[in-house]
Amino acid sequence: MATRDIARPLARAGFTLVELLTVIAIIIILLGLLLPALAGVWSSGTLTKSMTNMRQIALWMSEYSNANSDHIVPSRFYYDSDTSSVYAGKVRSNPNPQVGEQSSGTWADILHSVFEVGTYPDAEVTIANDYRHDSPDRGLYDLIGAKAVRNPFRSAAPNSRNTPEVDPTSEPKPFGAGAAEVGYPGFFAANDFFNSGWPAGAAVGEFFTNGQIKVPSRSMYLVDSFVGETIAPEPEPFDTDLEADTIEVDFRYGSSGQGVCLMLFLDGHIQQESAWVDLADLQGQRQIRVQDLTSR
Repeated sequence: MATRDIARPLARAGFTLVELLTVIAIIIILLGLLLPALAGVWSSGTLTKSMTNMRQIALWMSEYSNANSDHIVPSRFYYDSDTSSVYAGKVRSNPNPQVGEQSSGTWADILHSVFEVGTYPDAEVTIANDYRHDSPDRGLYDLIGAKAVRNPFRSAAPNSRNTPEVDPTSEPKPFGAGAAEVGYPGFFAANDFFNSGWPAGAAVGEFFTNGQIKVPSRSMYLVDSFVGETIAPEPEPFDTDLEADTIEVDFRYGSSGQGVCLMLFLDGHIQQESAWVDLADLQGQRQIRVQDLTSR
């Protein structure tokens, strides 16, 4: 009995153009759904790490006050023969080649030295500073890279922007007009209401104690910033509806344009704040105190 040939279907060479386009379209749709979720997870993670850093700062500030007659850590300082024994905190004996002058510094430098956060001996060879009495600055970040720097005094999220219209080589505040800092860990800026004497010899501020602050739970000490380690208690840095070169607060966590910033208050608690209109809105509607913290 003769066998009959059975026709077999030809093997397909591959996807048709329509099928490929369909698959690509599906992938694009899935990415569109997935990326915002991943961005939210990233933002949530960095927010948590930043809050952890702020909590550590709050603990150190409390320990500092307990050991120093209830004094609040100054936002900036200048040591001389009259003030060097008022409160603890070693200071640089030589000028910091990146951001500081001899006998001066910020709140971060004080806490960094008092609690011996760490040193970088290799930096001593290259830039004449092992960071024993200085909080890490751009000089150290440039030298060893951001991931190698142990710095609890800055945010876990990078600065979202540069200081507008400044020389990229200039130094960060408070020792310069600003710097190209985008990509570096974001700054925590201390309320410069607590300035105890910078610039050198200037009669600005005093040594405040916690007992002088009337409403610690609403009195801001730190806020996220892209400019530097201090922020002036004046309208311009807080007025988010003014020209871009006046804004200093960085709303770096969350969706672009809808982010939040972190604030540390003098009672030790941390708050998330979305963008406000201006300082009057912040101090009025939200009842967050930036100025006149010793007034009722």
